[in-house]
Amino acid sequence: MNRAVCITTWREFKANKVRVILLTLLFLGPIVMFTLQRCGSPEGLNRDLLSHPLMASFFTLLWASGVIGREVQNGTIALVLARPITIANYVISKWFAVGFAASLCALEAVFCEHIISAVNCPSLLWAPEVLANGFERVILCFGTAAFLVLLSSLVSGLKDLALLAGFGFVFVLYNAFAHTVYAMAVSTAHILDSNFALQCGRMIENLFVAILFPYVPLSVFLSGNLFAYGPVISLLTLITCCLSFSIWVLTHREFSYAAD
Repeated sequence: MNRAVCITTWREFKANKVRVILLTLLFLGPIVMFTLQRCGSPEGLNRDLLSHPLMASFFTLLWASGVIGREVQNGTIALVLARPITIANYVISKWFAVGFAASLCALEAVFCEHIISAVNCPSLLWAPEVLANGFERVILCFGTAAFLVLLSSLVSGLKDLALLAGFGFVFVLYNAFAHTVYAMAVSTAHILDSNFALQCGRMIENLFVAILFPYVPLSVFLSGNLFAYGPVISLLTLITCCLSFSIWVLTHREFSYAAD
């Protein structure tokens, strides 16, 4: 872990006013809606205490977009790697900087939502759900950050957003195609074909979801359910594979000192 790389990443984000404005809107928007919902229907507090942890993915996306690609485009990555720092340390530092910053934003959002709930219903002040929700968001931030760092290492500038959009489009397209194949198999009374198509569709769909949203349900994990170890293994595999491939890509890539 390189402290200078992490601090530089945070400073670059702070210097970009557009990102700061988007971060502020992303932080305040759900909280305002959450407040109006709690004030308008306080009877739903016990049923829906906090928003879903997947909200943390948006914070990660905002922090991670172009985290490596911007330095490749500006030519500053060659200057950074000219110092006594390895590519592996550089990639891991970028991943930690993004995951840590996004986690702080996500935890602050959870804290604000929890305070709003506690004001409307003081008995919820010590509800254990807030800890589980916050921990799930931290896990999600670091898991999503690994995949976004991989995308940013493949291209320059903010082209990683185009790769992410293309990845999501392929997922939607495949999902529609898989449902069509399954419906055709059922309509023609091919039971075996339909079951096979359904199982294949679910496997690939779960793969896409595990990459885009590496979510680990903490409550199920703490219950001792053996099926809860699957998401944990998927998360660790995702982080390891994404960071390893990012290091391999940057190792075999040539950099120039001039901006692209």
